[in-house]
Amino acid sequence: MIQYLLFNTYIQRVYKGKFILYSSKFKRMLLFFMFGNTLLFAAALSGKKFDVETGSVEFQISGGGQLTDDINLTIEGSGQLRFRNWGVEALIEENYEEGTSGVITDLNKVQICEKFENKQRFNVDYKNEKILERPMPAGNFKEYYLKDMVKKGQEDIAGYTCDIWEGEGQRKCLYKGIPLLVEYYLLGVYYQKKAVKVSLNIQPTPSKCALPDFPVEKFALFKTNFKTKSINFSKELSHVILSVSKELHKQLDMNHQDMDDLNAHQKRAALDKLGQNIFERQKKFLPELLLTMKTTRTCLIQAENLDHANECILELINLKKQVSKDSDNYIESWNEEGRNKVLDEFDNNIALLESKMKCIRSAQTLNDLSNCMKRPR
Repeated sequence: MIQYLLFNTYIQRVYKGKFILYSSKFKRMLLFFMFGNTLLFAAALSGKKFDVETGSVEFQISGGGQLTDDINLTIEGSGQLRFRNWGVEALIEENYEEGTSGVITDLNKVQICEKFENKQRFNVDYKNEKILERPMPAGNFKEYYLKDMVKKGQEDIAGYTCDIWEGEGQRKCLYKGIPLLVEYYLLGVYYQKKAVKVSLNIQPTPSKCALPDFPVEKFALFKTNFKTKSINFSKELSHVILSVSKELHKQLDMNHQDMDDLNAHQKRAALDKLGQNIFERQKKFLPELLLTMKTTRTCLIQAENLDHANECILELINLKKQVSKDSDNYIESWNEEGRNKVLDEFDNNIALLESKMKCIRSAQTLNDLSNCMKRPR
């Protein structure tokens, strides 16, 4: 058909005596059209992430480990991936909790909503109520996603046989490019996102994680490729484990060592890095807790009835909700015996925490803080 068009145009221009000029222009236009469409087609292929056109995957998120001798970590929650157009358009949502028990009670609620659309990537920042937009990196997605990882076999997950890939501190299982398992681990602390339900070649249902009506803030990266240092959008433990693991393995490689060569000091330093975000939250929370307990006690002394007493403790209840899943502990009785019992409990807790404040202020790591919070024997 193209040859016919060229020939026909050639005859028409010969008849008019202008065949050289017009046929040249036509060829240039035709070549430009063909080349431009080739580029568009290549660009579309470069954004393809999966070998399945549409689908959704539901995940169970779990994990945990021992951060210090007296602090245990637990991770619990769920996630979902929805995609179409071979993954060029995708929506990722995760909701889970990172909680600690032991001498320190801490709770970090993680809510992730991330959207991939053509050449752009959108991350919802719920804390600051804005959406962060940045260009999608150029290059081969699979090579980036599996960088420095080696194929180790196969595994059955949620009814699908996927390829297992392992690297330093991480493990992934992909089915036609779709991640059905993502694991990060270091020194007994781990994060796992595992598929529990997979639906492929169906139109994904609208997500509850639709982008909220927040203002969009654009990030212009100078180098939009997979080697560009990514923006630190969050501090969830999954990213921290991977980051600390890579840093540790890099140091070991430089010293021609492996994980078995780590001494107690190196292990402790790595675990403290994993718990750095918890440490920073608690360093801010504990002095605030002491001050709130003192003001609450002052209010309680003046409380004339049960309703007034429960109003006094509202600020303390709301503060504790920031770091724990404890239910509302309201005062049940405000007779003389109940009043004295509540005030005695406040006096003991205030005195105990106040005795630890010098140690808390000087603490430099999570392990230091853990030692501060141990109850005297």
